[in-house]
Amino acid sequence: MKYIASLLLAFLALSAQLWAQNPRILSPGGAALETYRAGSSYDLVWDTTTTTLGQRFRFQFGTSPSGPWTDLPGATNVPDSNASSTFRRGRFIGGFRAPSLQTLTGYVRMVLISDTTRFGVSTNPIVIERPNPTRIDSTITGTITTNLFLSNQKIYGLKGFVHVVSPATLTIQAGTIIVGDTVGVNSALVINRGAKIIANGTATLPIVMTSSAPPGERRAGDWGGLLIYGKARINNPGGEAAQEGGVANANDKTKWYYGGTDDNDNSGSLQYVRVEFGGIALQPNQELNGITLGGVGRGTTFERIQVSYSNDDAFEWFGGSVDGKYLIATGTLDDDFDTDNGFSGRIQFGIVQRFKNRADQSTSQAFEADNDATATYNSPLSSSIFSNVTAIGPLADTANSPNSRFGAAAQIRRNSRQSIFNSVFVGWPRGIEIAQVPTMNAALADSLQIRNNSWYGVKGTALNLAGGTPPAGLDATWIAKPEFGNVLDRSTPNLAMLENAFAEDVTFNPAPKTGSPLLGTASFTKNGVVAIDDAYFEKVTYRGAMGLQRWDLPWANYDPVNTDYKAQNPSRIDEGSVKGGMTIEVTPNPATDRVRVRYEVSQTSLVSIRLYNASGTLNTDFISGQSQEPGIYEFIIDTQDLASGMYFMQIITDQGVRTETISVIR
Repeated sequence: MKYIASLLLAFLALSAQLWAQNPRILSPGGAALETYRAGSSYDLVWDTTTTTLGQRFRFQFGTSPSGPWTDLPGATNVPDSNASSTFRRGRFIGGFRAPSLQTLTGYVRMVLISDTTRFGVSTNPIVIERPNPTRIDSTITGTITTNLFLSNQKIYGLKGFVHVVSPATLTIQAGTIIVGDTVGVNSALVINRGAKIIANGTATLPIVMTSSAPPGERRAGDWGGLLIYGKARINNPGGEAAQEGGVANANDKTKWYYGGTDDNDNSGSLQYVRVEFGGIALQPNQELNGITLGGVGRGTTFERIQVSYSNDDAFEWFGGSVDGKYLIATGTLDDDFDTDNGFSGRIQFGIVQRFKNRADQSTSQAFEADNDATATYNSPLSSSIFSNVTAIGPLADTANSPNSRFGAAAQIRRNSRQSIFNSVFVGWPRGIEIAQVPTMNAALADSLQIRNNSWYGVKGTALNLAGGTPPAGLDATWIAKPEFGNVLDRSTPNLAMLENAFAEDVTFNPAPKTGSPLLGTASFTKNGVVAIDDAYFEKVTYRGAMGLQRWDLPWANYDPVNTDYKAQNPSRIDEGSVKGGMTIEVTPNPATDRVRVRYEVSQTSLVSIRLYNASGTLNTDFISGQSQEPGIYEFIIDTQDLASGMYFMQIITDQGVRTETISVIR
């Protein structure tokens, strides 16, 4: 018996040793019923007792614990990431991009490249969810080489990457809806050098590019977003560059390449356009942005654009000289306004709406400004000018601790010369960061200027100087020099006196209240080399994106997750006029807790608004015979106390009667 027991112990010890030498996946599949979304990226986490440093692994996916196995893109040569000689925990941030399929039995396998007999499989099956795509009327695919017109009477679906190439022009009618490919499938609309996009929506009929998922199921990163490439100057060696992520082909530079010598290049016109749920990952940690502008020239019109729920940056400019006005970034994961590689445009009137629980592992800011990735002096230097931005951070109350992935409201680094004027930053962990010595020298020499801005409710330092020893004369008090006109009140965001800036729903309102310190305190006086007095900038009197009058209504959408998008009725004309002299928008519909009603009165009228239930009984009389001037009006209906069913909202004006159906679902 002793002999048998000794053999058994030896066998168990050898088995344990052999098992320990195999890698063990902790995530995904470390717990039961873990759910992942097709196309989204997650961390790979594992343990291994391999003692030789530098061992590398291949990660694969299958729908059973025995395969067959398919390599995970970008995760086929991954090193251990901990130097422990006896136990290490590896992590590859963003290394698992969930495949585009639906399954309840997904598994991940990691294989030691030097010895494929040593591998580990995730313990538990994982669930991958992929929403069924919404119905489309027409598919757009491949390369567009001749002029193409898209009608607002159809919903268009992209199939894969759709390229518009020179000399084609893509014209999109106001009110048109374009959706990405099935969730998890790489897709994007790419306007290449020499091609043009004419996408001129209207205030009541914006053009929308969004997820193919149905209402309630849309998520950031469902598709790739909009990419526009032009022939303006960039500071990359050779004067041109390719889109990262392995999609470009050096033998075919008609696609995915940008940059040139013409700063007046014209890539078309975008007005009243929304781009939602972009940012799919081409490779681990190489997500596309909501809108990418590479080498786009100032001949391009770029105004009244909203990017919502981008899985990387909302707007990123890689060089170029395009100007822009009235830009909105809502629910961004990484940075809202990211400038690189010699961008020299002028941007005025911007809104940043951050959500307190949405931030990226790379640190999220409203502004991230670089000259290039290695802080060179390559020309043209990044020298954009931003004015009149309202950037709402994650902190409604500075007594709370912010998500650790949020950084400064503005980060200017890597030898950038970006300047910011007449803006307000509310509720951020830090105020502004100027990083690397060349950038600090530029700030001290006034070749980048931070003037007439206001910070309210900053948790940490107002000015952070990082990445080297600051030059004499540049210290933490520099930002507060009286001649700069900056306001630094770290106590509470409330002192900005904004209407409803921290709401993460349709009640969001970044406008200042009457009496706000932002009103009447802007300045466009040039002092130094930065041309804030340029004629392009409207010489408004307020700091921040807007005065008392909102310019984001009615075209912006602060609840795109639940919006029910439909093609336009043939009887509806571009300006959104309807019988009765009124346009109406009701969202979300169906509703559970609340409904936002937004309507426009075209001429002075007596207005009554009533809500009836399905039997015709009056439920609520909101307005009765109230005189209203021409303009846009908005109110909220609380539906929490309403029973499930159909309701009818009647709006009566001097010009007629409109009735809208509202569904309440519990």
